Amino acid sequence: MAKNKFDIIVIGAGSGGLTSAVGAAKAGKKVLLVEKDQLGGECTNAGCVPSKALIHRANQYAIAKKVSGDSEELEKFRQTSLDYVRDTVTKFKAEETPEAFEDIGMTVIHGQAVFKDKRSVIVNDQIYYYKNAIIATGSSPRTINLPGLTDEDTLTNQNLFKLNSIPEQLLIIGAGGIGLEMAYAFSVLGSQVTLVTREPALASRFEPPIQEVVNRHFTKLGIKIITEADLNRVENKVAHFNRIGETEKEVATASYDKVLLAIGRVPNLPDGLTAAGIKFKDGVGIFVNHSQRTSNGRVYAVGDVTEGDDRLTHVADARARGVVTRLVTHRLLRPTRSSVVPRVLYTKPEIAQVGITGTVVEQTYNPKQIRRIVVPLETNDRAKTDGETKGVLVVVVKRLSGTILGAEIMAPTAGDLVALFSLAIENRLSLWRLGRVIYAYPTYSLLLKKAGDIFLAKQLASLKKDLLNWFKINLPKLIAVVFWGLLLYSFHRYRVVNDLTYPALTIKLFDFFTSTAWGPLIYMLIYAVRPLIFFPATILTALSGALFGFWWGVLYTVVGENISANLAYWIGRFFGGSLNLKNSRIGNWIKSLRRHSFDTVLAMRLFYVPFDLTNYGSGVVKAKWTEYALATVIGIVPGLLTFVALGAALDLEKFRADGAIESSFNPWFILLAVAIFIASILLSRWFKKRK
Repeated sequence: MAKNKFDIIVIGAGSGGLTSAVGAAKAGKKVLLVEKDQLGGECTNAGCVPSKALIHRANQYAIAKKVSGDSEELEKFRQTSLDYVRDTVTKFKAEETPEAFEDIGMTVIHGQAVFKDKRSVIVNDQIYYYKNAIIATGSSPRTINLPGLTDEDTLTNQNLFKLNSIPEQLLIIGAGGIGLEMAYAFSVLGSQVTLVTREPALASRFEPPIQEVVNRHFTKLGIKIITEADLNRVENKVAHFNRIGETEKEVATASYDKVLLAIGRVPNLPDGLTAAGIKFKDGVGIFVNHSQRTSNGRVYAVGDVTEGDDRLTHVADARARGVVTRLVTHRLLRPTRSSVVPRVLYTKPEIAQVGITGTVVEQTYNPKQIRRIVVPLETNDRAKTDGETKGVLVVVVKRLSGTILGAEIMAPTAGDLVALFSLAIENRLSLWRLGRVIYAYPTYSLLLKKAGDIFLAKQLASLKKDLLNWFKINLPKLIAVVFWGLLLYSFHRYRVVNDLTYPALTIKLFDFFTSTAWGPLIYMLIYAVRPLIFFPATILTALSGALFGFWWGVLYTVVGENISANLAYWIGRFFGGSLNLKNSRIGNWIKSLRRHSFDTVLAMRLFYVPFDLTNYGSGVVKAKWTEYALATVIGIVPGLLTFVALGAALDLEKFRADGAIESSFNPWFILLAVAIFIASILLSRWFKKRK
């Protein structure tokens, strides 16, 4: 292979990039690794490693101060905390040198990669060609421009650890992972910390028991907490905050020496993506499929640079491993993309979360289907011996089965304990199953056994009530199973008694529907109760054209489909009435559906959104019924005409005589169906532009 041609070119040497490059090189691929800044990326140089080193230093300082009190030596220890952080980073970087990676068999170049076309990149004015490329350029901290806030006073994670001393007054804007961890560390190290968030409380995305402990703990540390606030202006190193959405109402002020911005991250998009045929959106990231492939099939992207994925080091590593496995096996192995992603905040105590918890649970499940198990840390013997009783375990499970949906832990070893819950969720294990495991005594892992015991006791106490709720929630499915069981058994018995073949039975059914007055009535009845028996609407609609012809088929289907749609709406409203869907990921759609039911339902009909999804969904979110019904009458027409025309293309007499051959189908009805479909697509586009 030529010197400037590579099997794989990896752009970015952070977590995802190094995993990709090292894995591919060890598998015998010719690899080029390109990094424009520092090897190790954000994690090693300005993220995970330095932040955890600082937290460790803060914990050591807190213990020493508690044991021996203030002293000159301890003050020196405190003031040299950032030196310790930089020394730790240096040790990591000593293992991530170009020479170390070149020993593995890859080529390492320092420079900025720019895509030239779909098969090559330019680095330092040299063109390099690839069979495949992996983009792993990561992300950068989001910043704001505000008059009075100088560059000298502004910090992000990229320059925070370059400080020479601990700030006396530190203002932190943003209470995500970085904000909470740094607020904890600097507060313990002696800074007067002010932590500002737009949320109503710290850790507001966690379960209430976690929120309570976090807010109480941070307040006890002396951290000033300002919630539901936006930074409005800065004057003479004093920040002024207003209530969210209000420009006049000032709610708080905070003095500072330094301001740490922890308000999110933006992807680092390499240049030349358009030339390479790679779809992306500024501020959002590169679009990839479930295999991490971009719109250029030869190029993959992993980590923070991609759209929609969790911006975590271990997620980038996992996605990179999947890509490398796919490439080195020539796509023979396609690793499963796990959606079970643990998250850990390394405060003291640690806070870990995995699966579905917090408000997301109510957005996804009926409250009658789930149960929360809460285990205070003060009930754990190891926590008592260690004097670490601040904390709690919250597990969310399905009632009856105990299947674990999610867990949140605030405990000294939360980051390690959460792995057990990740494994349980990945393998659909129940909490009572985890409770049967023998755990060593005394360990924090006994929290799981305690949770299992609590679940079993509560479940036995509410068994009758939960069984009734399960029956109610699953009643439509039970009705469908009974209906189809009886129907299939009846057809089978009729066929056996009358010694009929399956084709002969089918022809008899056709004759019944087409030659008796009961046929159309039974057809409309079946269509009307279709939501209870889960018969596909598309098949029924096409059958009407085949059985009754185009015009009669349209008439019968209009009646049956409207009754069916409204029945499904009320079923959704009845069975989903207790769902709490506020502030969910589909919140904007729900808000629109409730406020503008006619326009939203009509749009969904015209855009060919699945029929029953629209029906049940409208009922679940309580769309206005009158507007829903009217939009349904109008909106089903294009799709109805299309599928009735397709059904009418079948000539039953010829089908009866000759079977499914070309002459059994009328091409004019097929052309009509195509024309109606095209017209409906154009209509939907016009409607979309009008909105």
